[in-house]
Amino acid sequence: MPGITRDLVLELAKNNGLPSQEKSISPKELQQADEVWLTSSTKEILSVTRLNDKPVAGGQPGPLYQQLLALYQDYKQTLRKQP
Repeated sequence: MPGITRDLVLELAKNNGLPSQEKSISPKELQQADEVWLTSSTKEILSVTRLNDKPVAGGQPGPLYQQLLALYQDYKQTLRKQP
């Protein structure tokens, strides 16, 4: 679904050379994903570690999530420092 946080996450990924893609996927593709995230204005970026009672990527947040979360936090810090 569209959203401000989602748009920012996609922009940060693009600007930092991280792979990103928007497309419809099947439930089977979702279950086989290396990483799954949710975005929202209040929760920011959340790594989904379990889906239908099964672990996603070993049940731990993945490396792309870690990179993007760091970029997101850096972006927020930069905004806070602006007059």
